[in-house]
Amino acid sequence: MKRKDSATKNQKYLAIFLAATMFLSAFMIYFTATGNNDNDVPTSETGEDFMTVPFSQIPGKHVQHDFNSIADGLEMSPEGVTNAVYVDLQKTEGTPLESVFNSQTMNVSFSYGADVTKRYGASYADESGFELHQIPEQKIEMPLDTQAMPYEGYQILDRTNGTYNIWNVVGSPSIIGPIQTVANVVNVLEGNATASSEYDQILSQADPEGNIYQEVVKRTNSTDIPAEQYYKDLKKLDDGSYVQTAIYLNPEPEVNEKIAAYQANSSERGVAYNVTTPGNITKLVISSDFERLYNESTLLSI
Repeated sequence: MKRKDSATKNQKYLAIFLAATMFLSAFMIYFTATGNNDNDVPTSETGEDFMTVPFSQIPGKHVQHDFNSIADGLEMSPEGVTNAVYVDLQKTEGTPLESVFNSQTMNVSFSYGADVTKRYGASYADESGFELHQIPEQKIEMPLDTQAMPYEGYQILDRTNGTYNIWNVVGSPSIIGPIQTVANVVNVLEGNATASSEYDQILSQADPEGNIYQEVVKRTNSTDIPAEQYYKDLKKLDDGSYVQTAIYLNPEPEVNEKIAAYQANSSERGVAYNVTTPGNITKLVISSDFERLYNESTLLSI
């Protein structure tokens, strides 16, 4: 009976992170929606022949950029990002998040024929978006006779031979998204367009390395957050405990009021608080085991 209860709890605790999973999955929905075919069956399931292509056999330039944090992803993103998520899938191993953020699941979802170990997604106010994927095996499954569009020395590869608007540029990391969005990312990499810098101030207060998960979002007509910008991350420590950092830029008064109220008796719930307010920023760091951390986040619900 205890095993069942534990499993049920673990599933419940994952709910706090499901929004991020839905956010990342939304890109594939967007890609298929903008394709030129109404067929709902993914190309990998249509019986089309695939071939495995090592990156080394793909001519032209390949992406070469640091990819260890959300900050690295934003450096490759065209300006105007409304929200972004970074997940280190390898760091989820041995945690309750492993069943949600699974590298083999990513392999199946994107039909790469190789595991994805790090994943970043960015979205924009016009509902466009793209993802970056780290593929250590440096190979990719492609349909036979894949179309390629040369662009700024790179080869933008048609993932589905025209079935959907899903294109790749390979490298470390690889880019995937609608063709125009992928081209926009290449423009940033080549210095022909401005990278996203909207979150520089809030990220200056964050510890960018070693996180399982990171998220940034800014207030828009379609987002409802109690601050101008919001950052959140999750990290597992060597002793098995977890640390969650939340940073608010120009928060509404309710944010600081709620944090102060729950900090007052946090020790009774087995949660450690560290709150700092540098200028127009509020930074909240809470630490405990995964269950208590989840419960505290639910209490705060900011």
